Amino acid sequence: MEKRPSARVLKRLFVRFGEQLPMHVGYTTDISATGLFIKASTIFPPKTVLKIALTLPDERVVLLSGEVMWSKRVPPQLARLVRKNGMGVRLQQPDPTYLGLFQPAG
Repeated sequence: MEKRPSARVLKRLFVRFGEQLPMHVGYTTDISATGLFIKASTIFPPKTVLKIALTLPDERVVLLSGEVMWSKRVPPQLARLVRKNGMGVRLQQPDPTYLGLFQPAG
């Protein structure tokens, strides 16, 4: 049974994130209107609120905020082999520009 309120889309986007400032780097592997998965070597524990700077395909940067819902850390030598090495983040009041990624083109 799917727990997510909205469908995920496979999308690799560059992201900076952190608790106070978005200073760590990673990328998304999937996104939705309510959350995203950040694959990165720096992992925060659940319940951490992150500031996120997401670079869109047209190079615009959208500032977001979200709570880490779950995280999974693997040894560095396996990080490239394991798909879910990172954090699932639930977004808090997503920016309209970000939400536009999920609107049909037209």
